[in-house]
This record gives sequence, C-alpha cells and structure tokens, in this order.
Amino acid sequence: MTRVQWLLVRGERGNPATRLDDRRADGAAWSWGNQARPLVHGASYFAELLAAVDAMREGDLLLFTDWRGDPDERLDGPGTEIGAVLCRAAERGVMVKGLLWRSHLDSLHFSEKENLSFGQEIARAGGECLLDMRVRPGGSHHQKLVVLRHRDHPERDVAYVGGIDLCHNRNDDAEHRGDRQSLPLAAAYGPHPPWHDVQLALRGPVVGDVEAVFRERWEDPAPLTRSPLIRLRERMRREDVHADRLPPQTADPEPCGTHTVQLLRTYPNRLLLGYPFAPDGERSTRAATSSRCDGPGRSSTWRTSTCGRPAWWPASPRRCAAIRSCG
Repeated sequence: MTRVQWLLVRGERGNPATRLDDRRADGAAWSWGNQARPLVHGASYFAELLAAVDAMREGDLLLFTDWRGDPDERLDGPGTEIGAVLCRAAERGVMVKGLLWRSHLDSLHFSEKENLSFGQEIARAGGECLLDMRVRPGGSHHQKLVVLRHRDHPERDVAYVGGIDLCHNRNDDAEHRGDRQSLPLAAAYGPHPPWHDVQLALRGPVVGDVEAVFRERWEDPAPLTRSPLIRLRERMRREDVHADRLPPQTADPEPCGTHTVQLLRTYPNRLLLGYPFAPDGERSTRAATSSRCDGPGRSSTWRTSTCGRPAWWPASPRRCAAIRSCG
C-alpha cells in the first residue's frame, strides 16, 4: 500500500481555498522527510518550549495560537511565566505574533480576561496578539500550535502541534500530581487536577505547512468578530483588531527524518469574506499526524487533533481526525 492511499488528496480534503495543497511543485498535500516526536505531558513540552524560545534571537519569527493563555503560567519554575518568556523574546527582536480565542465571558467559566491580559502583555513588549472570534456562534478556537523559525539557523526550525494550551492546569507529568497553578475542576480531582495530554515536536518541511496554517488565519480578511457589542468593547479598550503584515514566508526547512506528515484544516459552514469555505467544515479544526517506519512490515503512528466547535457538541471523527501513514 502506498503512502498516497493513506493520505487525503486535494478533493478528499474538501477545502479548495486552503494553500496547503498548493505549496509544493509536485502537488502533494503532505511532506516527506520530517521528524515527529511526541512530547507526553505538559511538563515535557513546556521545558522544551522554554529552552527553544530562550534561544531565539533578533530576526527570528515566533507564531502561536491558543484556546486559553494564562500569562503567569510557569513553564519551568519561577521566572519562566509564559507571558514573560514571550515578552523577553519580543524585546530581543524576535517577531512574536499570536492568535488567542477571544473567549466567552469569565462568568460562564471561560477565559475572557486571561486571554485579553495575555495579548496586552505581549503587545507592550513589541509583539502582537489578536483576540480571534471568527467561529460559529457558540464555538471556540481550539488550535494550539507554536512555530519557531530562525533567520540564520533554519536547521533549528520547529513547530509544536497538539492539545496542550499555554495555561494553568497543563504543567503536569507522568506522576500526575497536577499543575501547582491549578484551576478548579470537579471536586473528585482534588485541588490540583491531574492532566494528561500530548504535543508533537515537528521538524523538517512540515514546519512550513504549520506556518502556512497560521498565516491563513492571520491573513483572513474577515473581522475578528461579528458581534456589535464586542466591537464596541474593542473600541472602548482600544484593542488591536488589525493584523500587521507578516514578512514573506521563507523556504521550508530541509528534510531531516523519515516521517510523512499531513496537516488538515477545516472551515466554518458559513461564508466569510475572502474564502469559499467548505459547507460542512468547522472553524479551526487542526490535525497533525505522523507515522514512523521501523522496518519492513512495522510502523507506529502518532495522532493529535484539535477541533473548533461548541463545547456541548460531540466530536465528529470525520471532521476532527487525521489519518496518516508512512507506508
């Protein structure tokens, strides 16, 4: 069985507007020669992310999206709050651009104030972080990715894709004693609820695909929200609602591994200015899956998927899953 039989070609993706199918001269909607490494638990991911961001220098590019962002969430002890880490990067001359879900009201147990505070903190340091509500009514952005591109050292380029937010509760490890910076859940979980999740560290040409996914959202010409009330609040708070232009995307990193990776992005079932979205897609579904061949007849597959949908909807395997194999 060939790799193509395990991957989605252009017509099967169902999203003719995405640039993911047009990035390569051979027309492939996936990339070869990647390295996909699972980072199990937030503690593993946060420690690696901290080291990677701290190593970035002037002229580098850092892009991220998130469902919830708590600027005081520590990646690895005091002084490593994610807000401070990103601000220090911006102050060093790293171009920092982020998209956070605007969120429903905190009174409904969501993260409106936290996400607003996160974005404002980054803006003061010279970065830019927009609050994005371009979703179906009652929906949310659940995309969680970070892209690190290095101007002078493209071999260091990496993208992190998966289910781990840059927020409270996520910094747990295999012992599952919970994040010391916890948010309350059901009483049965105790004061520090355990949290199990996975992020993929992706290297190779797929990094360019992840960056392209970010750019599709960043460059979406639709307003960040359709709500007149939210637009009024944006004006009262003098929020940044216009994405600054990004520099041209650089060439994809060179192949560095044996994994084949395809990214999927689905879209809302309503027309937005600029995109003829698929009629059955959901806004901001993101999925990345990588497979590793361990020899003839052997392979192992990692899958990570995040979906943008109202919290009370059941997940749709057709819309929220990605299937990948290295063949």
